[in-house]
Amino acid sequence: MKIETVKIAGIVLAGGRSSRMGQEKLFVSLGQRPVLAHVLERFAPQVGPLALSANGDAARFASFDLPVLADHADHQDQGPLAGLLAGLAFARAQGATHLATVPGDAPFLPRDLVATLTAALSHPNLIAIARGAEGLEPMFALWPVALEADVQRAYLAGERAIYKIALAHHHKTVRFESATAFFNLNTPEDVVRAEGLLGIE
Repeated sequence: MKIETVKIAGIVLAGGRSSRMGQEKLFVSLGQRPVLAHVLERFAPQVGPLALSANGDAARFASFDLPVLADHADHQDQGPLAGLLAGLAFARAQGATHLATVPGDAPFLPRDLVATLTAALSHPNLIAIARGAEGLEPMFALWPVALEADVQRAYLAGERAIYKIALAHHHKTVRFESATAFFNLNTPEDVVRAEGLLGIE
């Protein structure tokens, strides 16, 4: 399909319990800025309308000046798939054809992520999924908004794994060569490693 016909919204999947980190990962200081600021610096220029998917008090994100989409009441605490559903509804309301998703704890995500995934689209209902050094990265993907009803049906049928829904539809995986592109922060030790990567990535 022609890339110029694609209108892309974005959502940062900012849920997760952060149990191994001991505090909410998105607000952990990395290079004297919260991790989420690093994610948005890289991701925001790649998409049009942008929102955060997060539950709890939305006021904690006020400084980022973005819409905060809570999971539907029936979807609370059901993992990133609930965030994907919220994001697809948001993208549809914005008139977007596709939704780009990234997790909120990946400060080195590729600056060309969306452009590279978009270039892989061969028809409107194709899902483009990133593949990194450690394999498939289904949280970094480009979803056709037209599949919202299909995703909803899978969710209602009990599916909770994003990768299973992606692989059940026509999809293409797109290789990214950087060894740290999809590095995410789960523990204090990961933060130490990330500090060492600042200025390199």
